[in-house]
Amino acid sequence: MSLDLDTFKPAYEKWVEESLPDYRAGNFKEIIKKYPLIVSDGVPWTPYKGQPSEQTFALVTSGGLYLKGVQPPFDTESIHGDPSFREIPKTVRQEELGMAHAHYDHSLAEQDINTIFPIHRFNELEKEGVVGKVADTHYSFSYVNDVVTLVTKTIPRFLSRIKGEGVDVLFLVPV
Repeated sequence: MSLDLDTFKPAYEKWVEESLPDYRAGNFKEIIKKYPLIVSDGVPWTPYKGQPSEQTFALVTSGGLYLKGVQPPFDTESIHGDPSFREIPKTVRQEELGMAHAHYDHSLAEQDINTIFPIHRFNELEKEGVVGKVADTHYSFSYVNDVVTLVTKTIPRFLSRIKGEGVDVLFLVPV
């Protein structure tokens, strides 16, 4: 799958310029209709191989999670969103997590973080021997409109981190 960022970038910049007044007024339904979506010419698919009991798993959520008092919350005010990510340890407790994402209802996740970030379920699977290892570090993103920064800066850094930890399987949990 290739992304034509040279075509997307000017379309995105035009969208920001035209949509900023509606964004500031909270008219999200109107501006999302005009967003210059990237239409993929194909989905990169890699069939699962191996035995889960012999592999290292990591989680990534788009739930906007961060460690309260340790990491800054994601920027929820900018029309661009926040293309950064936060690293979350496998030992995290629910009360240590904050949620900074303005585009979904947090109520279920506030009751049980595993609905958007099933870290405790994965730790149980590791103890039961179903998965070989749960990585020490997991990741959270928030909403992102700025695809250019996400693809050119954030994703390469993110991939370097998960490869460095020897992650075999990345379990994606979108919100």
